[in-house]
Amino acid sequence: MVDTSPWAIVERSRGIPAGENLAVGSVLQNARGGGSDLPEELRKELTDFDKRSRGLSHYEVLGIAPDADGGSVRRAYLERSRRYHPDAWYGKNLGEYGPLLSKAFQRLSTSYQVLGDEDLRAQYDKQAAAKLNATDRAAVEKRKLSREEEERRHREGRERLLRSKGFARIAAARQLYQDAVSMAENGERARAIATLQAARELDPRRPEIAEKLAQLELEAQKARARFALQNGREHEERGEMPAAIAAFAQAFQIDPKSYDGALGAARCAFAAGEVQKASTFAAKAAEVAPQGESEARLLLGKAFIELGFKNKARHELTLVLSQHPDHKEARALLKRV
Repeated sequence: MVDTSPWAIVERSRGIPAGENLAVGSVLQNARGGGSDLPEELRKELTDFDKRSRGLSHYEVLGIAPDADGGSVRRAYLERSRRYHPDAWYGKNLGEYGPLLSKAFQRLSTSYQVLGDEDLRAQYDKQAAAKLNATDRAAVEKRKLSREEEERRHREGRERLLRSKGFARIAAARQLYQDAVSMAENGERARAIATLQAARELDPRRPEIAEKLAQLELEAQKARARFALQNGREHEERGEMPAAIAAFAQAFQIDPKSYDGALGAARCAFAAGEVQKASTFAAKAAEVAPQGESEARLLLGKAFIELGFKNKARHELTLVLSQHPDHKEARALLKRV
């Protein structure tokens, strides 16, 4: 039986004999004597993925080519999510593989969120171009040119409809609205927004046009923020702190309520020795922190200590302890000031 897991597909595409990279994981698993109800094949896949996930592109995670269309992206995700979704193994003893299963599914979901959204996919293709081989770069470029030509035709079609007169404008607006809904369902959010903007110009009194437009614009904002957050996390994992700070800061700029964006920028700035910048972002994170979340104030207290602002540090650390009286790090830091 041919292994159709996304990581086995990657191995075959790279000329690696199936299962070669799994030998060590298999020996270790046998030595441990199991402890999990998951099939041995899946345990091997999860162990291998945990080792190599950072080096896989979103296309490799889903097991598709860079020129795959939207339908192929969705089908690949659904096929693999059925195998790696933790709920598929509900009631089973996952043992040490529980966290690996969750990690694999989260990575699948992230890859689908990016490749299933045409706008985010275009951004990703631009960023990842240098890491692709010549064949994949050519496929990405070909798809980009095809998309640009398709967008040109759609733009010309919208412009023709905008020249409609009288009652024909109402019918044109209705058609554009229906087209936009279909586009949004296919992950073409930017094109759907442009189409709805044209529909609104033709029929400004139709409420569903304005409502759908506002919904998609908000979704686009959140998607851009999520993409920036993911970039920040990837840069942080690789120790690329300047790039991580920039990505997290971008997420917070896009969504001023992004606690993860502000906190990520503060955390990476502190790690890079940019204490003043860390204090600025930590303060912003503290302003939008969820109820009971104290990491931002703890980081702010640490930054104030480094900057010599003892009173401010004492204030932040006291706030942390008021919510979490047993917080050992906060207590230790408070003794320093």
